[in-house]
Amino acid sequence: MIFSDEFKDGVFYGNQDFNIPYHMNFGAFIVQNIINYKDKTVLINGVTGEEITYREFAQRVVNTADSLTHLGVDVGDVVAIFSENRIEFILTACAVFCVGATVTFFNTSYGESELNHTINISKPKYIFLSGTACDSHYENLQKHKMIRKFILYDDRGSSRSQNVVYFKDLVKCQVDLNLYKPVHLGGKILTSMILYSSGTTGPAKGAKITNLNLITSAQQPPQSKRDLIALSISPWCTCMGIGTLLNAIIHGKKTVFLARFNEKQFLQTIETFKIGYIVVPPPLLVMLCKSKLAKTFDLSSIEIINSGGATTNLEVINQIKTRFPNIKCVLQGYGMTEATGALTSDTEENPREGSVGKVVPGIIQKIVDPDTGKVLGYREPGEVCIKGPVVFEGYIGINSSSSFYPDGFYRTGDIGYFDEEGYFYIVDRIKELIKYNAWQVSPSELEALLLKHGDVKDAAVIGAPDSSAGELPSAFIVKKENSLITDTEIREFVDTKVASWKKLRGGVIFVDSIPKNPSGKILRRQLKQLLVDKRKGNAQSKL
Repeated sequence: MIFSDEFKDGVFYGNQDFNIPYHMNFGAFIVQNIINYKDKTVLINGVTGEEITYREFAQRVVNTADSLTHLGVDVGDVVAIFSENRIEFILTACAVFCVGATVTFFNTSYGESELNHTINISKPKYIFLSGTACDSHYENLQKHKMIRKFILYDDRGSSRSQNVVYFKDLVKCQVDLNLYKPVHLGGKILTSMILYSSGTTGPAKGAKITNLNLITSAQQPPQSKRDLIALSISPWCTCMGIGTLLNAIIHGKKTVFLARFNEKQFLQTIETFKIGYIVVPPPLLVMLCKSKLAKTFDLSSIEIINSGGATTNLEVINQIKTRFPNIKCVLQGYGMTEATGALTSDTEENPREGSVGKVVPGIIQKIVDPDTGKVLGYREPGEVCIKGPVVFEGYIGINSSSSFYPDGFYRTGDIGYFDEEGYFYIVDRIKELIKYNAWQVSPSELEALLLKHGDVKDAAVIGAPDSSAGELPSAFIVKKENSLITDTEIREFVDTKVASWKKLRGGVIFVDSIPKNPSGKILRRQLKQLLVDKRKGNAQSKL
């Protein structure tokens, strides 16, 4: 049973005992924690082999921070990083924290409209660009007059204008690490990071993450206490990517990273660097289970897999452990941008595979009936609600009051439950549950079932609007190469294994790929638009 000091009246209390420095500067907090690791390697580029020690990392952070001050960056200014994963990316972020400014990140996969949307949310005065981002978006970025300076990571010949500088000139300014004084924020809680919600059901929103959120989150314990070499492939512009990286740095871990995912490069990196710990979204777990290429690499060094971004069913976990017997455990966590990362996390010490673990430090959590607000008990599914020092301070330009209960608990919109020992399980998003004749159908349950079919490479399920039933479960399927499976066979496969209200009455649509965000979450709004477009096409063909 759950211990009384962590569970009372249906509410879980994660440890709230944190070291919160009065200066409240997250950059200073990072530097003060990592200088003790000295000449240990902190980061390695898995493609180029470039690496940096903790001592070098701390030095370059303060060098860059001092240059930012001379450049005119002030407390509260927004500084954007528009780059793929690279050492300069995280150096810049830590330097921005040191000067008391606010950092935000733009995904290099953004199209012009997505980029403009996020720029209009955060309104950056300074922007750091990789060569790739510069080549693709520099002309568009120049149209945004609020941007005062462009700082380029890569050499692009002569400066394009007077407001362009190079990162190499910022970092070479030598500052005495022992004498450098990060900006003292005097106990103030300020926005230190702007992250963008996943946008799975609508346009992305800018979540304000404070210095208190970051200092607290960074002190949450890692899933494994062992010093395993980690591999980071999640884009650092996402909460999952930046959160896991910062936590690893604070705890003195060695991390190998890739700028972008490529299956062969991913597998080669694991073999070359003897990776022991990987953080991957669920689609990559499925890939590892089914990959033919994986057979050609030595992946025996992997001992722990952390799967996050979306839930992974127990069958996939068992499949991957069967295929790679050296894997000791597949751990899951449950997190979100609005909580600066994790709400719950499974650990190597006390794993409960299939669950998303127990409440982490900094979180106060309960399960409530989403209609009445009543607090629920063991194994009663309801909405996950949270509060605590890691919970964000709201969205930029949006009234967030409707997202909170009067008692201060944030409404996550996720349906979950907990067992008698305090382990949590996530069922689905409230907005994603399909309502068929008053019955609730979980898309993730049907997706997990579809992935068991030998001819299915990937799958997603949404509700198709229906005038009489409300919604009809509909599946989007990516077939395996050379598969000849039909929609009828898919429907029959599902219909024989589920209750009557869960049958795929909305039909089956075959697609080349399932749209997902960088964390692996299915972009259901795109699938719903695809369904609308398909229905329009069918209607016109009948005219």
